[in-house]
Amino acid sequence: MTKRTPLTVHQKHHPSDYEAIWQAERNRRGGLWRVLQRGFWGLLAIAVLVASLQTAEVSVKEFWEGLPRMGEWLTRLWPPDFSEFPSFLAATWETLAIAIVGTGAAIMVAVPLAILVARNITPFPLLATPLRFVLNLLRGIDTAIFALFFVSIVGLGPFAGVLGVAFHTTGSMAKLYGEVLETIPAEPIEAIEATGTDRIRTFAFAVLPEAMPGLIGISLYLWEFNVRSSVILGIVGAGGIGYELLVSLKLLDFSRLATILILILAMVSLIDALSAYLRKRLA
Repeated sequence: MTKRTPLTVHQKHHPSDYEAIWQAERNRRGGLWRVLQRGFWGLLAIAVLVASLQTAEVSVKEFWEGLPRMGEWLTRLWPPDFSEFPSFLAATWETLAIAIVGTGAAIMVAVPLAILVARNITPFPLLATPLRFVLNLLRGIDTAIFALFFVSIVGLGPFAGVLGVAFHTTGSMAKLYGEVLETIPAEPIEAIEATGTDRIRTFAFAVLPEAMPGLIGISLYLWEFNVRSSVILGIVGAGGIGYELLVSLKLLDFSRLATILILILAMVSLIDALSAYLRKRLA
């Protein structure tokens, strides 16, 4: 009969066994905690959605009951009334001009601001953070709110719309421009700086050629957005085809409204097609 040797402490319980058991228990508790966290955030999201639906007074029943009225209005849009077509064309051009001038002004202001906020090329790093705050403020205020504010300063008309577009677009454009500049590889910049050139030449020969396609794409996209946004500016007194649209809605003049909608649709479609073509050529 073989005699058993007593188990040593090492044979009974190795420290690594305790560590493995502790790690497994920790993983189990961590997994349970993650499940509880996800459940909490899921329930919170559902609660916020339900509260939002109630606050917004969303009613599928009311929408369904209003569909016949909508269908009646759509039938009254035909035939369009083209008796004021020349004045509508002038108002459409006014809307387009607001977007062109406002976007152009924003580009001129946004370029130097983008250079100041881009962390990799800014000559004044301490100014980058406060300037980003200012840009976020400009982006956070809608174009129509800016236009409404400037109507009280410069009066009714397209100039208030131009200012509204320019101020809001400057914030968005400078931020996006800055992000494009920050994604430029450092090698071309370092190569130009190694020759002893100043900041202006470095920007002109190293930064601008790399960033130009992205900058132009952003400019075209925001111009598209501003064309559509400028239509709404007529509601706050900034002129353009939006004002004629508001008048037609108030008078329930559906034939007149149909002509205006056709013009707006044609203008927006042409601008979108032109912008897409130019972006494709630059890609």
